[in-house]
Amino acid sequence: MSATIRFLPAEIDCPCEPGESVFDVGRRNGIAIETACVGQASCGLCRVRVIEGEEHLSALNSHEERHLGNVYYLTKERLSCQAIIAEGRVTVELAPKRRRRRK
Repeated sequence: MSATIRFLPAEIDCPCEPGESVFDVGRRNGIAIETACVGQASCGLCRVRVIEGEEHLSALNSHEERHLGNVYYLTKERLSCQAIIAEGRVTVELAPKRRRRRK
């Protein structure tokens, strides 16, 4: 079975292989996903909001629970580096870039 991830707000559809992370698919296709750890689940910056197809993604894991707490159940935010697609179509929306505070 094939897999596809649609990235919003760009409305770009990216074919992918089952077992790939949303982060890897996005980066390979030029989607600017914010990160400091380059997909190692240590920074928590690569958040995406799952719009549809959550049943085609891996379950929330301990890395995500550490960064997100229970927020997923309210906002459907996931760490793109930990959200692994199994098959089917998933649509995600990139989180707005965080602004750095000046000291």
